[in-house]
Amino acid sequence: MSQFNRRKFLKGLSATTLATAATAAPGISFTGSANNYSDNILIFVFLRGGMDGLSLFTPMNGHADRGNYENLRSNGTMIPSNQLLSVGGGFGLHPAAGPLQELYQQNDLAIIRACGLPDYEVNRSHFEAERYAELGTPGNRFTQTGWLTRHLQTATNYPAAIPLPVVVTESNVTFSLLREPTAVTLRYPNNFDFDTTTSSNFNSDQEQALSDIYTAGTGELDAAGEQAMTAIKVVELVDFNAPTSNGALYPTRISDPSRLTSFGDKMKTLAQLIKQDTGLRIGQADRGGWDTHNQQNNLVVGDGFYDNVRDLSEALKAFFTDLDVATPSGDTWSDRTTVIVHSEFGRRAFDNSDAGTDHGWANTSLVLGGGVNGGRQYGQWPGLAPADLFQGADLRGTVDYRSVWSEVLLKRLHNNQIHQIFPGFPREEYKPMGVVSGSALEPDFNDDSDLIYKGSFE
Repeated sequence: MSQFNRRKFLKGLSATTLATAATAAPGISFTGSANNYSDNILIFVFLRGGMDGLSLFTPMNGHADRGNYENLRSNGTMIPSNQLLSVGGGFGLHPAAGPLQELYQQNDLAIIRACGLPDYEVNRSHFEAERYAELGTPGNRFTQTGWLTRHLQTATNYPAAIPLPVVVTESNVTFSLLREPTAVTLRYPNNFDFDTTTSSNFNSDQEQALSDIYTAGTGELDAAGEQAMTAIKVVELVDFNAPTSNGALYPTRISDPSRLTSFGDKMKTLAQLIKQDTGLRIGQADRGGWDTHNQQNNLVVGDGFYDNVRDLSEALKAFFTDLDVATPSGDTWSDRTTVIVHSEFGRRAFDNSDAGTDHGWANTSLVLGGGVNGGRQYGQWPGLAPADLFQGADLRGTVDYRSVWSEVLLKRLHNNQIHQIFPGFPREEYKPMGVVSGSALEPDFNDDSDLIYKGSFE
């Protein structure tokens, strides 16, 4: 496959956006590719802090591990079986995860059990585990590009011109998009413009001059600058206050019901960008607050872990309800959009004396939306008996997160360059489980170490 031509990609943006701006309509459009695979969208949701997957997805009465679970969670984090929301197989979701249960019952949500870093790279440090996951290189936190960056660098099925291909709803570019020049940070879209706090006379001529300077350059800074200039023009055309579709209700703050939660606002921003046809292909939204060492409060409505799960569940459900509208091609935006929900690690199988949980290994991951074979649980459950626990303390991992993400890349985004996206991930460790549907390309696991440096990856 020929490599994606990043400069050609960027240089096509300015003319496309300016032409669109000149004929501004309620929705922004661009000339797409005839290849439907290039129309699919991936949203990566990262739960920072190490989410307690054993509280999100829990053995119920009748499961062989229910007794082990109750013994391990005896200091205040145990969730009574009759409060769990059944998803079959002897498991239930957290009582605040009703919207996730609905998605599961609609076959739009798949649950990945015991997912995480490979057993030879278990790491309980937030700093290192987050980097291992987002860089896509367990054991190497100094990789200079993120896994999504390398996907974009090796993809060959995108149109030559997309107004706004990559958005991170954070204040800074995340590690998964490290050194991706098209990535735009869009935490507060209504404030996304030139800083005029010291000068209010930044006019269109100066703006055009900056665009010309960046367009003339060939370096990484020029590419990022050119994308930023294009993004400003595109974002100005998006109505972020447009009504949601299908009555979608994003979560509001407990302290101020008139305002959306931070995560709800991020997911609504991504939905507006998708529905208004900005060309978004890759998005990332983070949700922190999962480092629950003290007073985890699994059952305190409006607080702690309970409210974290409520916020996550309601936002994801609203996001897909909002996207369930027709595209110009006749399918729906929800059909095109797949979401991966992941956290850097899980928590210890047992709770601590402070009614909290400490850093562990394997976790519960979620995949939902377009193309997902939902209503099912994937991955071997390792058990909670003392002999089953990793180092006598953690849920043991049985699913390498790279297997799940590779399957999404192959079947949804149709990029088979696994050896470049996840360098060091050997063919024998890739174990697809059928989490998503689609005609998968044959994965390229060429283990020639020289190849991962092509295209200035490292």
